[in-house]
Amino acid sequence: MPDWSISVEFEETQECITCTANMVLHAVNEDDENLREKVMKKKYYCKNNKRKKQQPFSDLGVFKFTDYDCIGFDLDNTICRYKVGEIMRLEYSLIADYMVNRYGYEPELLLPLDDDIDFLHKGIILDIKRGNFLKCSDSGCIIRATHGTRPMTRDEIVEVYGKDRVWEPVIEFSRTLYDLPVNGEVPVLRSFKDYFDLPAAVACARAIDAQDNAEGGPFDEYDIWPDVHVAMCNMYRREHFRNDLGGFFPELKTNPEKYIYEASERLKKWLRAINDHTFTFLISGSSIDYASHIARFVLGPDWRDYFDTVVCTAKKPGFFTAKRPFKFLNGPDDGDEVPPHKLRIDETYSGGNWEDLLTLVKQESGVENPHCLYVGDHLAQDVLTPSLVDIDTVAIVEELAAEGMIGDSLEHDAGTDLMSMYWGSFFTTDGDRDVMGIDRINTLYGSVPVRHSRIAIPSLEVVARHPIRHQYEAFSQDTSGFFPGDPVILHF
Repeated sequence: MPDWSISVEFEETQECITCTANMVLHAVNEDDENLREKVMKKKYYCKNNKRKKQQPFSDLGVFKFTDYDCIGFDLDNTICRYKVGEIMRLEYSLIADYMVNRYGYEPELLLPLDDDIDFLHKGIILDIKRGNFLKCSDSGCIIRATHGTRPMTRDEIVEVYGKDRVWEPVIEFSRTLYDLPVNGEVPVLRSFKDYFDLPAAVACARAIDAQDNAEGGPFDEYDIWPDVHVAMCNMYRREHFRNDLGGFFPELKTNPEKYIYEASERLKKWLRAINDHTFTFLISGSSIDYASHIARFVLGPDWRDYFDTVVCTAKKPGFFTAKRPFKFLNGPDDGDEVPPHKLRIDETYSGGNWEDLLTLVKQESGVENPHCLYVGDHLAQDVLTPSLVDIDTVAIVEELAAEGMIGDSLEHDAGTDLMSMYWGSFFTTDGDRDVMGIDRINTLYGSVPVRHSRIAIPSLEVVARHPIRHQYEAFSQDTSGFFPGDPVILHF
């Protein structure tokens, strides 16, 4: 029996009725091949019903998933929701072990991450040579800073960075959130943007502390970050998944339930409804073997049916701005390049670029200028960069649940790990207390969703509470797009 379903949505009640093939076919005589053929053609019709006249777009202050002709999803921390506290502890232990045993760093790096858990904070920036970590405002001003793990006073910040507390490389960085200089020069800063690299900040800060406490310290310049970067990248090397090396992949293979949440049935139903309505893509930086492994755990063995096109090893943000070719897959490895005219909507590829994928959508949908949406957590790769090439975005911001939201009781399981007493709120730190609402947001990273996404949510599970046609307030001059509610700190 074929495994498929037909979903029908009623706008008046915003309900969805699903009829499976078994339900339809068993309601008639099994010998009625004509009706059986009609039912199977209905499946074909439902898929091709995505080729339709483009609908009018909602007002700027309103957001609906059904306004879009194609929707792309990130995998890590979007479709796949990690148990952030556990994953960061694993990552830190592997980085520290590599640095101590491979490079000979001080054994104190092997102390538990929990001893410096307050140092973790998404969006801090490392001044690589000076060994300083900076939290900056949306205008580039340094709000708070540490040297290693030691907090710096305002006077110390002024002494190093001037009375305006502005470091020019941060101003340049804030325009794109790209760490690497476009001119090929040696990087002078490194930002920590997600839960895969935050533990590396703690390892680097502890190593700086150790050098400061050694004979001859503290130093004018430090050369620690390159070693930390190698230790971090060693965990994620593509070939390590198949060879059970590096520590990270073997642990997630053995104990996936310790580090990853399975998607709720409600979210699965919501994703199926989205896929029935429009073209959907899974666009991930992960390799196909790791991506398929965790997608199977999260969504089940039929995970591939949730998306029309899957793109792995996408190398974002370049996927959205460069012109890398798509490649066929030869098992877990890249195969031959795919000429753009041979791309197919129901295939799985490696690499690639947004321009060619958009051309494919135009061909398949019959829409000349498709409305496109991308959903992801990485504020540089998944939110800011797509918005610069006319792709609307939904930002996954787990700090919403960690810090609490107005009117919603949702809590983050690792909330205490994500909230820092020293660095302050992700959204506003030392901001204007006379200002209420999203106008109080003053941090560099906290401002990205407001400026570059339509809505910001703590996870896909919160939008799965509603039908796909649900109407949300979007970010605009007059409205806030935080859903299900504003961060509490913006109103007290």
